[in-house]
Amino acid sequence: MALLKIKKTKPVEEVEQTPPTEETKVEAKQSYEATHLLNPLCLAAIIVNNGQAEAVNKILYKAGASFSVIGHGNGTAPSRVYEVLGVSNELKRIIYSPMTFETWLKVKPLLIERFSVSKFAKGLALLIPLTSICGVSAYKFLTNTRNLETGKGVKEMDLSTVQPGFEVVMAIVNDGFTDLVMEAAKKAGARGGTILQARGTGNKEIEQFFGVRITPEKQIVMIIVPKDIRDEVLRLIYEAAGLNTKGQGIAFSFATSDVVGIQTENKEVTSGEVK
Repeated sequence: MALLKIKKTKPVEEVEQTPPTEETKVEAKQSYEATHLLNPLCLAAIIVNNGQAEAVNKILYKAGASFSVIGHGNGTAPSRVYEVLGVSNELKRIIYSPMTFETWLKVKPLLIERFSVSKFAKGLALLIPLTSICGVSAYKFLTNTRNLETGKGVKEMDLSTVQPGFEVVMAIVNDGFTDLVMEAAKKAGARGGTILQARGTGNKEIEQFFGVRITPEKQIVMIIVPKDIRDEVLRLIYEAAGLNTKGQGIAFSFATSDVVGIQTENKEVTSGEVK
């Protein structure tokens, strides 16, 4: 561990007449990535039909994931798209599971196999890179690490089997305006999305300054799109349901490290390739 040396300061005349003070060594804390070799962490979000979450959890735990959280939502794609995808436009389950990238490489082929069992078993999965975590104990739990490896930095990821060419567009709008969001997104080439229920609050001072009133009833639309249409999707959503419309929508995007089960122009992305 690095040591910092601290000296007390005294007037010049005192220093000349008295022996120098003893040096006090203070141990400096270093981040764990400076003293240990860490595994990169990601968040897997898996969207399946209602009734399929238990099967997905079995896959996650078989591959070595530590835990998962299950949320719910609704599909947004039109019936003709759901016929192509082979899934129903009903209640969805979203399984969130933090894991190492190495664990994801074990989870991915199992999900591909599961999604191919039947139309009802089909789903979507995306991987979001995580940049930090609170607490060494949490890191050990999520990575199933008994003893941290010696070394420093973060392990390199094998990106040869991933499909990074997609991003997630999230639009937060007032309740009842999700249809406008999806209609706008489809004009740009998006195929479907998932609706999450939410509650909104706002800073009253900022609301007053900008003349915007944040209503509490909110819905979140999550859409996975190819990178090349992301900007057009965001632009059209802004025009149809932006902050200055009745929908009071705010849309943004973030990158994914990998996707499974999404279709583009009737071609399915599975093991890192479009087939």
